[in-house]
Amino acid sequence: MGKSIRADGDGPKVAFGTLQMEGRVVSLQCEKAMPALAKKVKKFLKLNKLSKNVRILDMDGNVVEEDIEDLPDEPDDDEAATAPQAAPSQAAEPQDAEEAEPAAAPPPENTAADQLKQLAARARALQSQVAAVPNPPGDKVRKAFATAVTSLKSGNAEAAAKTLDAIDQILAKLAAAGAAKTESTPAAAAEPAQKPKGDPATLKKLQEAAAQLAPKVKALPAGDHSAALTSQLREVIGHIRDGAVDPALSGLRAVQQGLKSAPAEPATAAPDADPLSIWNAAKEATDGAISALQSKIRQFPDPDLERIAEMGLNGITQGNQTALMKHLMEFQNVDADARPKAAAALQAQCAQYRAFLADSTLITLCEQNPFGVTVDLRNHLGKALDQIDQAAAAAA
Repeated sequence: MGKSIRADGDGPKVAFGTLQMEGRVVSLQCEKAMPALAKKVKKFLKLNKLSKNVRILDMDGNVVEEDIEDLPDEPDDDEAATAPQAAPSQAAEPQDAEEAEPAAAPPPENTAADQLKQLAARARALQSQVAAVPNPPGDKVRKAFATAVTSLKSGNAEAAAKTLDAIDQILAKLAAAGAAKTESTPAAAAEPAQKPKGDPATLKKLQEAAAQLAPKVKALPAGDHSAALTSQLREVIGHIRDGAVDPALSGLRAVQQGLKSAPAEPATAAPDADPLSIWNAAKEATDGAISALQSKIRQFPDPDLERIAEMGLNGITQGNQTALMKHLMEFQNVDADARPKAAAALQAQCAQYRAFLADSTLITLCEQNPFGVTVDLRNHLGKALDQIDQAAAAAA
């Protein structure tokens, strides 16, 4: 959104904040001040046939700027809502066929735009299936999907439709092949004597390697990543018991790779650490996972995913990240006499951030992503907010 606004707007500056309307006054609470913002917003509303006064507030609720005047009366919201309904009711009884026929004809406008929207929805429905396709065909399918996304962004609906049709065909063939393999499994299981087994020396080495990985997996913090590696290691042990060397070896390598990519525990702040250090330590613990997730989702045409890929944590916290940093800096640099007030403001912002983490669908989307990237924002950031809250309470 920021890039688009900078490209289409009159200047390069962008302000983020919240909007609230009370009667004829629109109040904007912005994270930073911008010159003549009230006048510009009022002009924008007037161009969109909205006659409103505008008031600009800072993050503490203080009035920074306003453009207030006596406005002409406008129809009530109820009247405005019912007014458009009068035309269809009158047109419902045409006097002759010549009047009825044009009313029944579908509007020809936005046909191309509607087609692109339908194709984008179709691509979003396919993206989880495409991400789950294993190699060797997986890379080819994902490359084709990226081509379809590029065609959608350039407005080439015909090319996007052809590519999505081809992807549908590939996915259907893969599903059919998987079903056929499942059906043939009982017949294959009836001939266990044909299954080759590894020699005892190799199986013993694999068993020793699995035994060395077991305590490392057990030591991981509880979570989805730990549960997945535990299940994977159990499968490896099963392959070793069955004498299946290749699956056991592949499984061991996967477990080793999973241990390397396991999320780091958030750095434990010292008891006397200042709140800013506590937050920076927690944020560093999540930055690696967010970066890994960003690299995975840049190819998918979903607005929420594009927002995460473009702006990272700052782009999905709805101003809470910026506001918290502001209060942390003020708390760190304030004089002793003003520290209780700064501590109270910091505690209030911690509560607001904590409530956002609990309810945000974007945070859930990050943590429950379909790309296999472990992201634990609520745990790491929530613990840091609790520690900051305690430090602020002690200072107050």
